[in-house]
Amino acid sequence: MSWKSLGVLFAVMAFCTSLMAQNDPFLGVWELNLEKTKNYPQQSQTIINVPTPDGFKSIRATIGKDRASAEVHPVAFDGKPHQTTGGDPREISYKRLDANTIERTHNRNGTISVYQEQVSKDGRTLTVTQAESVRVYDKQFSVQKAGR
Repeated sequence: MSWKSLGVLFAVMAFCTSLMAQNDPFLGVWELNLEKTKNYPQQSQTIINVPTPDGFKSIRATIGKDRASAEVHPVAFDGKPHQTTGGDPREISYKRLDANTIERTHNRNGTISVYQEQVSKDGRTLTVTQAESVRVYDKQFSVQKAGR
């Protein structure tokens, strides 16, 4: 392979990487679909994912039978635990498994739990799977990184 071909290959890879960041399927506003959700006691939940330089910020507003709460999850794909804020503070880390799938690990006072979040191929549905429940969200609005 010539140096020119190698340069073109790197330029194409860089361009594709910037497009993937711009069109992250997790960015946007998601609303809990109660008809498709199983074993989840909340009456309503909205997730708002907005871009940050190292991933995105996930703001989660929940209305339950007995209370309402809001949380902020810093989503950074650096393998390190980050402290959440709001109604259920804990350490959380995220790992991207592929373009549409992430794994999130919670540490609540030493109790570890692992969830999987997956956006459908058409980008309209977010499914959150954990040991005791499966939550399904419908995308209400898309969000993209500015300047891209």
